[in-house]
Amino acid sequence: MKKKLWAVLLTGAMAAAALTGCGKEAAPVPAETSEEQTQADESETPAVEDDQTEASGGGYDFVFVCPIVGMEYWNLCSDGIEKADEELGTHTQIIGPTDSSTFTTEIANYMESAIATQPDAIMAYSGLEVMAPLIEKAKEQGIPFISIDSDAPDTSRIAYIGTDPYNAGYKTGEAMVEFTGGTAKVAILCSSLSSEKEMKEVDAFKDALKGHDIEILTMEETDADLATAVVKMEALVSTYPEMTAVLGTSAYDVQGAAKVKKERGLDNLVLIGYDDLDETLNYIREGIINGVVVQDPYNMGYQGVYLMNEYVEKGSLEEENYDTGTILVTKENVDNYRG
Repeated sequence: MKKKLWAVLLTGAMAAAALTGCGKEAAPVPAETSEEQTQADESETPAVEDDQTEASGGGYDFVFVCPIVGMEYWNLCSDGIEKADEELGTHTQIIGPTDSSTFTTEIANYMESAIATQPDAIMAYSGLEVMAPLIEKAKEQGIPFISIDSDAPDTSRIAYIGTDPYNAGYKTGEAMVEFTGGTAKVAILCSSLSSEKEMKEVDAFKDALKGHDIEILTMEETDADLATAVVKMEALVSTYPEMTAVLGTSAYDVQGAAKVKKERGLDNLVLIGYDDLDETLNYIREGIINGVVVQDPYNMGYQGVYLMNEYVEKGSLEEENYDTGTILVTKENVDNYRG
């Protein structure tokens, strides 16, 4: 286990932005001690440290650089991380931006802070251009790196765990064909045009539309922010009166579209999106959202910790890609899709 991890992490992250953290306070030192007691303490200290390490399971120190701390989707991922830590005796510090409008640039600062702590391994959302050189920097410093939810296959990352973006994107395309009858004029809301994962999903979505009379009107960025998604959706409705369907590639995109659809009474507008946030599921029950492709962030976090632990212990992993799968949730299965 790396010494001074939490102290360095706190210092580095404060320089970038606020972060979540935890630690243990040292026991208070008596103001005066006898020479005999001091000698006894000195002779016993190493044994006490060893016992404490064993008590924690000899666990490794990991860091998860989260794209948006506090977002419901990533809270599920954090829950999975916490459960794996509990089972393995590992310690995973979760850091990252809290402002969705700036996460694409701020995440680099947190990645720098994570590297500076010299943890046993790092796991992070990777499909942004700013991440590639930082993944290489981690490798140069001997820190294993795992991509989660969004991959960077052309880097030195040791593995990717998450949804296969092509499969997920193709499934949204199939859903769009199903709910529009194969004829539609579609607008796309995405969190970032620079997100490699989302662009792969969009490409797969388009592949699934081939052979059908479906036109893509435009694609707008929302920064994965609900308020921005609502504003962009309002603009789409005004600018493209011929629009008959919308794809939202991040969790809040489809929610923003649903809010506008409901408020304006656009009953015939087809909405397809991603992720099973509570409000999204309610919109599906109401018939506002037609369907969403659901990912498994809890399993991403849970398996991610296990993979970091396995790599640190064995120096290798059996596979390079770990697909956590998807399912299409509609009004028909919204209350039982988890089994």
